[in-house]
Parts: sequence; C-alpha cells; structure tokens
Amino acid sequence: MSLGKSIRGNTPSMTLTTISGLTKLASEPLLTGGLLYLLTRGPPHLRARLLAPFQSTLPLFTNTPKGVARVATLITLLKILTTAGVLRRINQALNRLAWNNWCLGRSGAEWTFGPAKQEVVLITGGSSGFGYEMVRSFSKHARVIAIDVSSFPAELDALSDVHFYQCDITDTSALEALCGQIRREHGTVSVLINNAGIGIGKTLLETSNAESQKLLQVNLFSHMVLIREFLPAMLAQKKGHIVSIASMASFVAAPGLIDYCISKIGALYLTEGIRAECLAHYSGGEGICTTSIHPSWHQTGILKNGGDQLKNQGIVPDPPSRVSDVVVEQVLKGRSGRLCVPKSQERYMGVRNWPRWAQDLAFGLASKKKANSAESATTALKGVGADVSAWKQERE
Repeated sequence: MSLGKSIRGNTPSMTLTTISGLTKLASEPLLTGGLLYLLTRGPPHLRARLLAPFQSTLPLFTNTPKGVARVATLITLLKILTTAGVLRRINQALNRLAWNNWCLGRSGAEWTFGPAKQEVVLITGGSSGFGYEMVRSFSKHARVIAIDVSSFPAELDALSDVHFYQCDITDTSALEALCGQIRREHGTVSVLINNAGIGIGKTLLETSNAESQKLLQVNLFSHMVLIREFLPAMLAQKKGHIVSIASMASFVAAPGLIDYCISKIGALYLTEGIRAECLAHYSGGEGICTTSIHPSWHQTGILKNGGDQLKNQGIVPDPPSRVSDVVVEQVLKGRSGRLCVPKSQERYMGVRNWPRWAQDLAFGLASKKKANSAESATTALKGVGADVSAWKQERE
C-alpha cells in the first residue's frame, strides 16, 4: 500500500521530490560545513569566488552594509544547519548501533552465505509475488524452503537447493507438523521470512467474520507460529534473522483496509517486540536480526482486482523485485532494520503523529459524502447476516 497518492492529493510528485532533495542537501553537514568554513576561515579569493555569482545576479550579498549583514545572516544559518546535520549523523550512528543490538561488530555467529549454501532460508508465500522473486534470488546464496498454499512454479522447482512444501498456513496443526518435518529434513532454519499475505479491500461491515479471521491468520498469526517454531534453534546458535513483510499500511488506518492495516501494524509490532524480548530475556538474543519491510504499491496478487482503480488514480505499481532486492541485501549484510520500499515513502511513517484534522484532510474525510443508496446498504451488511432493510430505515 502507498500513502503517497492519498496524502499528496493533487500535489505533484516532482515538487515533493525536489523539496525532499533540497532538504537532504541542507541537512548534509559536509556541504553546509564546507560552505561555512569557506565563508569564515577560507582564503579571501575563494570566498570572493563563492559569493561572486550571487553578487552579480542578486542584490543580496553586495559589498554594502546591508550585503555584509546578509552574509552574516547566511553564516548564522549555515552554523545552524551544520549543527543540525551533525546531530542527525550522530542520531543515525546511534540508530545503526541499536539495530545491531548495541554491538560494534557482529554480535552472533558468522553468516556463511555463498556457493556452499550452508544457510537455510524459509519463505512463506513463495509461489508468487515477493516470495517468487526472493526464492529466485536466495537460491544463489542458500538452501531455500518455500511454503505456499498454491502450487509451485516449475521454473522455481527446477532451481538447485530449492524445496517446496504445500501447506495452508491458517491450519496451525498442519503448519506445526510441517515445521517439524522441515527441521528433520533440513536442519536449523537460520532465516525466516514471513512473506505470505492476503488482502480483502472491503469495509469492516462488508467483510465477514470468516474473511477477517483468515486474513489475520495469514498475515499475522502464522508469523507467531513460525517464530515459536524456529527462534529457539536460532538462539541456540546465536544466529538468525526474522523478516516480516509488512506494508506502508502499518502506519495508518486506511478506510476500506481496516483488517489489513491491523495485520500489518501487528507484523511491525511483532518484529520489534521479538527483538526486544530476545535482548531482554534470552541468551544468544544479541545474535538475532529482525527486519520489517514496508512496501508501497507493487505488482503482486493482492492488487489483481485493483489495477484499473490504481490506474485511474495515477498510481503505477513497481515490480515485486524492488522489494525482494531490498530483503536479500538486508539479509546478506546481516542487518536489522525497518525499511520502506521505495525509501521515499519514509516521509509517511510519522503520519500517525499528524494532527487529527491533517489526517482527515489527507484521506478526504473532512468533505467525504457518505453513500446512501440501497445498493451500498445491501453490500455493507450482506456478509454479516444483518437485517439490511431495518438498517437502511435507520439510516434514512
């Protein structure tokens, strides 16, 4: 899911990109610090060359009292930007240290990805979408186990050291039995990628209890089951990586996607919570990496019925390989993190902290006219067995 289109409204994407680029430049201490040095301590001829273009085109930095004052103001601004940039870099360094479980070097056993294929990577939902691409990519570096309720593509089945198991992950007993079989046949799973996911795309009243239950079982509860099954062995060898494919929907309660958003914020909290529990409660926990991936719109099965609607909104989904490439790179480098794909979507991670009025404006709730047709009334409650006619009369 992408927040970009719904939040931007009619604001051109190029404008946001330009603003974002200028902001990054202004917060880069090497740039602002370099300019500050040239203006305050640099040789006079370099300072003159630096100001010459502005003096010739703008009457701001001329050799007049006002011009000198403006240069002083510019120097003050550069000092502020440089200080802010340095603090930003320190913050980034501390974040990297924290994500590395507060260890300067590798905190657990060494990873052995490569032609020897000593690591075992388990991927749910491996038959299509992100999972399909990850199976292809990881097969070059590790033994891969793919789980899916759907059949496995022949081209993936032909890959070396790729093993497929067909299983409905909403059947907890069957999934637990399969995990035992995988341990017996392949040993310790060192990388667990909880990728399988489904979406419904209906309002809460349009969605049946069975549909919501299935969605939460696939998108969230199966994650818990698989973590319980494979994390103990990871802790024993002080090495493991748990990856959750969440969504940009983790950061917002979008109308028409409530159950999906609940499952994705749950995946985020599960990933960060298991990291905290590993560090706080378990020996060897410092060797466990955790990563949540938050994709925007991508060409996966979840969007198979929404292509025209996205096209009408000017949204062009990215290929699923964009996400799989990020996951593979993160795992091979042995890093933990919370990553948005594309990275530009990070600016929407804080949407939950926006004022209520701003969030309502972003989703058009301030002026949204509520449908009041008989068709919408019938659709809204047909999945839960309510008395539609009585509900319609109450609305009227």
